Amino acid sequence: MRQRGRLAALRRAAGHTQEQLAHLMSVDRSTIHRWESGASTPRPWQIDKLAVLLEIPQREMRSVFFGDSATGPAPDGGAERTAPAATHAAPLTALPGPRDSREPDPAPGRLAAVDALIGDWAAVNAGPSPAATSLWVTGEEIAVAEGMLGMFRQLDHTHGARHHWRQVSSYIDNELDALLRRPAADEHVARQRAQLTVGFCELAGYQAVDTGNPDRAQDYYQRALTLTTATNDQAYGAYLVAVNLAHLALHRGHPQTALRWAASAHAAAGTTASPSTRAAITAVLARANARLLREHEATALILEAEQLLNTADPHDEPPWIRYFTHAYLADEAAHCLHDLGRAPAARTQLTDALHGVGADRVRRRAIDAALLAATWLRSSDLDQAVAAGRDAVAFAARTGSGRCVERVAGLLADMRHHGDYAPVRDLRDFVRAVLPEADTLAVTMTSDS
Repeated sequence: MRQRGRLAALRRAAGHTQEQLAHLMSVDRSTIHRWESGASTPRPWQIDKLAVLLEIPQREMRSVFFGDSATGPAPDGGAERTAPAATHAAPLTALPGPRDSREPDPAPGRLAAVDALIGDWAAVNAGPSPAATSLWVTGEEIAVAEGMLGMFRQLDHTHGARHHWRQVSSYIDNELDALLRRPAADEHVARQRAQLTVGFCELAGYQAVDTGNPDRAQDYYQRALTLTTATNDQAYGAYLVAVNLAHLALHRGHPQTALRWAASAHAAAGTTASPSTRAAITAVLARANARLLREHEATALILEAEQLLNTADPHDEPPWIRYFTHAYLADEAAHCLHDLGRAPAARTQLTDALHGVGADRVRRRAIDAALLAATWLRSSDLDQAVAAGRDAVAFAARTGSGRCVERVAGLLADMRHHGDYAPVRDLRDFVRAVLPEADTLAVTMTSDS
């Protein structure tokens, strides 16, 4: 039974309810329930189809039902096996005749077993066969969907989530879901499809953070992480734990949780993950330490991340981590230094980040410019703070990023004690004109403090 419980976990990892999987298998939902509870066992061809739908190797799928040492059912490939209580019936040696009225009714358990068998048979044989109505998902279709994911990522980097999160969500719920409902042409395509789904879930989670919905973000990240476990993609899983989930914990004000999660990812990545992946994970571990004011640990970890990134070859890196360049590491280092109260050092890193991140990364530039303004404010240089603040507002106004609005609003709230200074008033007027939601949020922040 403990072994059989893996089937339910694999189904959930693939994103299916019992009813959805039953539809794909052309059986009743109660059949899926019996398979997951150990009351019955699928036929051999059904086990093979489950492996395709749940995107795992056939041998692993068979081990769910027959144990890790088993290679599958008996060579005769007979009908579905039922639970032990239903397997003691004597084999039929001849077709049964009419039942004698004096014969007692069969045991209820045996009747239930036969009823279930007939129900499964009727469901499987009702209507056209799955092969006649389903088309295999091919590598070409996966490539098209990967192109869509790349486009959505670029739109998100440039314009933020507010303008495009609905399109991403709609694509996941419709086109991607349709790909998941159809069988894959082979195990390689099935793995590609799982990785594609992870990428879409990661992007949707990031956009949920950007639009102020961290709970929805966590749901997407958890689904992505479950898929990496089902496909044995340990490196991507470690990345999700650190860069997405631990970052989310920092965003929600839980540095101890972020530290624990990032440390788990750092240990799991080991030396098998790519240099850029390990560098990104190490940088998040540094961020968590810096938030806890552990300067020595944070500094050592940033240096470790830099050394790892120096050994990375972008052509050898997985597509989902190629964005993590020295400019992005400089951004992480700047946040660490700012949290540690090292404003001048943070500004040096921010200069590298702003110059190297790329003109199309408007959201990143807005966030870094706002942080630069905060470092100048901490150094009591109001003119420089206002100048950097105007850059942040100009960048943020070009995006639909909730995070950018929060950063600008936080800067304005921090400047509330300098409201009589003319450049600060001009900055506030500029925000009211081009980014009014940041001004409104700043008023709320000020009143709450």
